[in-house]
Amino acid sequence: MNHIYLGKVEKFVKEKSDIILDIFKDNFKESYGEYPDIEQLKAWKSSINYLKTALDDKSIHEFALVFEYKLPFSNERIDLLIFGKHKTKPTILLFELKGWQRATKTSSPFIVECDLGKAIHSEYQVENYAGKLRFSHSEAEKFNILPAVLMYNAIPQKVNLEFKKPVFFRDDIQDLRKFITDHLQEPLDSENIYMFLNGQYIQSNKLFDAIKKHFEKIKDQSYLALAENGWGLSSEQLELIEEIISDLESDKENIVYLVQGAPGSGKTLVAIHLLLSALKNNYKAILAYRNNRLINSIREVFDSIERGLSTPIKFYSTGPRAGFRGVAEQNFNGPYLDIVIYDEAQRMTEENIRFALERGKITIFFYDEGQILNAEEKGTTENFIKMARRAGKTIKERFLRGFYRVEGGEQYHKFVETLLREPEKISNTLFSWKNHYDFKVFETINELLNSLTKRKEEKFKVALIAAFTESPGDLRNNSSIRNLRIGHPLYSGLDIYKHFTKKIYWLMDPKNDYVPFWVKGDSNKLDKCASIYGCQGFETDFAGVIWGRDFVYRNGRWKLGENCEDNIAKPSLKDIIKKAQNGDNHASNLALTLLINRYRIFLTRGIKGKYIFCEDPETADFLRRVYNNFVA
Repeated sequence: MNHIYLGKVEKFVKEKSDIILDIFKDNFKESYGEYPDIEQLKAWKSSINYLKTALDDKSIHEFALVFEYKLPFSNERIDLLIFGKHKTKPTILLFELKGWQRATKTSSPFIVECDLGKAIHSEYQVENYAGKLRFSHSEAEKFNILPAVLMYNAIPQKVNLEFKKPVFFRDDIQDLRKFITDHLQEPLDSENIYMFLNGQYIQSNKLFDAIKKHFEKIKDQSYLALAENGWGLSSEQLELIEEIISDLESDKENIVYLVQGAPGSGKTLVAIHLLLSALKNNYKAILAYRNNRLINSIREVFDSIERGLSTPIKFYSTGPRAGFRGVAEQNFNGPYLDIVIYDEAQRMTEENIRFALERGKITIFFYDEGQILNAEEKGTTENFIKMARRAGKTIKERFLRGFYRVEGGEQYHKFVETLLREPEKISNTLFSWKNHYDFKVFETINELLNSLTKRKEEKFKVALIAAFTESPGDLRNNSSIRNLRIGHPLYSGLDIYKHFTKKIYWLMDPKNDYVPFWVKGDSNKLDKCASIYGCQGFETDFAGVIWGRDFVYRNGRWKLGENCEDNIAKPSLKDIIKKAQNGDNHASNLALTLLINRYRIFLTRGIKGKYIFCEDPETADFLRRVYNNFVA
C-alpha cells in the first residue's frame, strides 16, 4: 500500500478521531510490517484533530484527502495530499505537516532547531517532495502540484524561519481554507486520483533537461563536497567513463564492470560523474548505495542545485523494516534501466549481488575489498565474478590505481598497509611521504584538539573520527552518556578523560547530522565525532583519529582488544570479538581482518594530514615510537 488513508474531506471531518487513527495504524502495519511507534501516533493524533476542525467547511468537503503517500521507489512519505481541479487541470495541494510549537534557524539552511530537537526545515522537505514528483513520477505531468507547509501547533512569533512557499500556522484556518478554494474549484474523479496513486518511478525528460542545464554546477559541487580540493578527473578516470558511455551508445547489454580502487582513488567521484554523463545523454540511470550517511550527503549536493534532482540516487539495500525494496533486493519495484551504478559495493551480501545484476543493461560495481566492515559483507572480486558468470554476463575488470585523496600518495598507503599488517617491517624506506603529508601522534587529547583548531584557523577543514568503542550511541537522546565518546564519565568507565573539560558526542542522525558535518563544515566545530560508518566515503583536510582499545599492539603484533561497542551488523563485530575471546580462531582472524579494514579507512580520511590520539597505553607507546623514530 502506498498511502495510509484516502477519503473525502466531508467523511474525514465527520468520522471519530479514534477510528481514523485506527485506520492509520492498521494501514501502516500492512505497509511496513509493524505498528508505528508512540511518537508517530502522537503526531498523527494531533494533526488529525487539527485538520478535522480546519477542513470543516462545506466549500471543501468534496475534495479528496490522501495521508502518508509514499513516493514510488522510495521510503519517503508525503504527509498530506488534497486532490481537486483548478479549471480543467487536475491539481494536488501537497502539505508538509509540522506539530512543532517553536523553531529557529541553525547555521545550516536546511536544518532547524525545534522543540523536538534538530529537524529538517519543513520547506526543504516540501520542496524536495514536489521536485521528486516533478522529475520521477509517471503521472506528475498531468497534474498541477502546489507545495505548502502547515505548522498546526505553532504561532508565527515562535517560528524564526524563512519561507518562500505558502505557510500556515495554528490560527490561520481561514487563510488555509482560502488557499484550498483558490486552487481547487471542483472535485477530481476517483479515476484520476487512483491514476496518480498508482504512478510509477520514471526518469522524465524534465530530469534529463535539468541535468544538462546544471551539469557543470553539480560536478563542481560534488568535488567541493566530497573531494575538497576540486581536482579534475584523471586520465584513467575519464577513460573509464568514456568506455562505459561508449558501451551505452553501442546499445550493448549484459555487461558488468568490476571497478576496484583503494581509498582515495576517486571511486565515488567517478560514480557521480558516470551518473551525470549517462543522464545528460538521456539514458535511464541510477547510482545506488547502502551507506545512508553517504547517500544523504550526495543527495544534498544534487538537491542544493534544484530540489528533486537527487531522485536517481537510491539505496541498494534497505532491510525489511524500510517499507520498500532497495535496488539490489528481492521484489524490487522499479524500471529496467540502461545503467545501474553501485558504489561502496564491497558492502553487498551475496543476495544483493545476485539481484543487482538483474536491474539494467550495464552494471557497474565500484568496490574495495579492503573496506569491508562486517562479516555479512561479501562484495569481493571472487563473488562478483561468480554471480556474473551465473547470470551470463560479460565481465570487464578495471582498476583505479591512483591515490588521489591523500597527499602522501601511494607511498603513504604502503606505509599504512605495513603498519597494519606487518608492523615489524616498518623502516626508513617507507617514509618518503613525510615531507608531503602531516602525520602526528599526540600524548593527550588536548594536544590533538589544539592542533586541529590551529589548522581550522588556517582555513582548513578538520574533523574528528573515532573507533566504535567506549559508548554504543543513542539515537533518541543526543546528550545521553551512551552518546558521549570523548569526555567524562564515559559509558564504558574508561577514565582517561576525567580531567578533560569538554564533551564530544557521536554523530548519530544520518538525516540531520551528517550533511551539516561533512558537506556544510560543521566538523570544524570539533564537538562531534564520526564512527567508522560515519566516515566511510568522506574526507577532510586534516583528520583527528581517536584510536580505540579494540585494536591493540602487544609484543610486536596487532591483537584484539576490548570495549568494542559495534553491535550493528548480524553477526556484529562485538559478537565476533566475544567468540574470539572464547577461543574461536576463525572469529579471531575475521575480527582482526575487519579491524585492519576499519583502521585503514581511519588512516586515509585526511587529505593533508592525520593526527592520532590513542586510548590504549601500550598501543600509544608503539605509535609514538613510529612517529618519533621515523616521521618526526
